Amino acid sequence: MNHHFESTPIEIGVLMLPGQVPLDVAGPLQVLLSAEQLGAPIHLHFFGPQPSLPWLGAMQLSGIKPLPREAIPLDLLLITGQYRLQADERDQQLAIDWLKYQASASRTLMAVCSGALLLGRAGLLDGLRCTTHHALVDELQKLAPRARVRSDCIFTEDANCLTSAGISTGIDTMLHWLGRTLGQHIAQQVARDLVLYWRRSGQEPQLSIWLEGRNHVDHRIHRLQDALAADLAHPWTLGEMATRSAMSERQLRRRFSALTGLSLMDYLMRLRLQLARQLMCETDWRLARIAEVSGFGDDRQLRRVWQRFETESPAMWRRLRER
Repeated sequence: MNHHFESTPIEIGVLMLPGQVPLDVAGPLQVLLSAEQLGAPIHLHFFGPQPSLPWLGAMQLSGIKPLPREAIPLDLLLITGQYRLQADERDQQLAIDWLKYQASASRTLMAVCSGALLLGRAGLLDGLRCTTHHALVDELQKLAPRARVRSDCIFTEDANCLTSAGISTGIDTMLHWLGRTLGQHIAQQVARDLVLYWRRSGQEPQLSIWLEGRNHVDHRIHRLQDALAADLAHPWTLGEMATRSAMSERQLRRRFSALTGLSLMDYLMRLRLQLARQLMCETDWRLARIAEVSGFGDDRQLRRVWQRFETESPAMWRRLRER
């Protein structure tokens, strides 16, 4: 279904550098392509110090425009990560010099993974909350000592800068930007198009419950985990979960614990708690409604579980993340 959009084009620039991590580029661009197929007037521009780049072995990327000598208006400038051993210092410095004057003409800067290091070197993260891949957090803090570097989230937004932890989180970050720019209904439709069962907010830790317990190959357990995450408000019973996974209740409990390291009910409770955290960050709903939507039933039960994992009250936790 195509949506009605204003005809004003959305101008998006992508900084192309040698050694780029393929999914850092392809993931966010697939979000934009899906939005374009829904009718969004997206115009992509690829800039870099070289007209072509090696990519995925023998493949070559071409059609890259030279870095403009003057700043050009962009709605979004995407800066993706590079494999460190393949990154060319001369090209990186040219890109940093360009970022310094292009940033002011870009409505939003979005860095994926080590792309945040380029923003840090350009002095564009001073005083801002930011993040990067967990292996690069210390390096980013050294490069940008006045930045407020966080390692406990998958992406951040501060002023006109979005930074993300890299790889799959670039998709989450682009969906966030898309929802803010064109509306949440478009972002949700793109997420469904990409078969993303869950859109993560920026508040999840980089190693979060959405990924925890997924490092196994049992398709029955994966099917159940997908079903739980897709409908956490449902009053799941052990019998219903056993039926969904085509196991007996006893077999499901033993199998789930062996594969994930968590009891089934503890896993479900952690999913619900993470959803409650996300809703507290993304909505102004009262705690009672959040409790209902996330499957706790009422705010008293949510508070009871909350106390097991958080030191602040829900209200205080929410205020701290609004800063």
